[in-house]
Amino acid sequence: MTARPPGPAGIEERALNAWPALQSLVMDGWLVRFADGYTKRANSVCALPAGAAPLGAAGAAIEDLYRRHGQTPIFRLTPFATPGDAAWLDARGYERIEPTSVMLCRDPAAHARPEPGLRIAATPDEAWLAGFIAGNRHGSSIRPTLTAMLAAIRSEAFYATLVQDGAPCGYGLAVIERGCVGLFDILIEARLRGRGLGRRLVAGMLDEALRRGAGASYLQVLETNAAAIALYRRLGFADSYGYAYRIPAA
Repeated sequence: MTARPPGPAGIEERALNAWPALQSLVMDGWLVRFADGYTKRANSVCALPAGAAPLGAAGAAIEDLYRRHGQTPIFRLTPFATPGDAAWLDARGYERIEPTSVMLCRDPAAHARPEPGLRIAATPDEAWLAGFIAGNRHGSSIRPTLTAMLAAIRSEAFYATLVQDGAPCGYGLAVIERGCVGLFDILIEARLRGRGLGRRLVAGMLDEALRRGAGASYLQVLETNAAAIALYRRLGFADSYGYAYRIPAA
């Protein structure tokens, strides 16, 4: 029997598990995450799907915790936050950035395709790490933190590398939990974009995940990335919910 695709709360739980922070605390229903500053996802606070206290009660203590550890407080506001939280952040001078759509594909089998040029590995090898870091324009200094975060993933995961003309050209991470696969950091080298390689990479990753028992898939994409959103819609993904980060105004 195929499991039903998860709703927003189920996706949120899986996504938090799939991209782990190095340290985390729970404060009044808010998950406070730290990962040496690498990625907003792993260095921000978000309301747990089960419910959280209003930020008017919990926010100042969360701000203090980040600042005592030398980090800027970052809030990731999802539908699980309470209605007054945005106004609380507005009043304290936080600006809204990077609105993001979380998309769900309920029937990946309709869009999955075997991809001969796709290499699948259980762990990130040197070529995957180097290509991923370079493609995201990260400096080499993030490698220890990235490696530690990937090693902390406890669900089944695989690392995909798309090869074109004998050379790696695309990368992605897939994490499978409770019959649903999350696709993370899908990347095609900039010089090769617009050639259908992204579709091949995602379709191949869906095919691999299906063979591992995943009956649904989710991903996260910036609302400003029109090309990626159009691709994902063609591959059967539809909006499930959204979030945006709130950071102190400069």
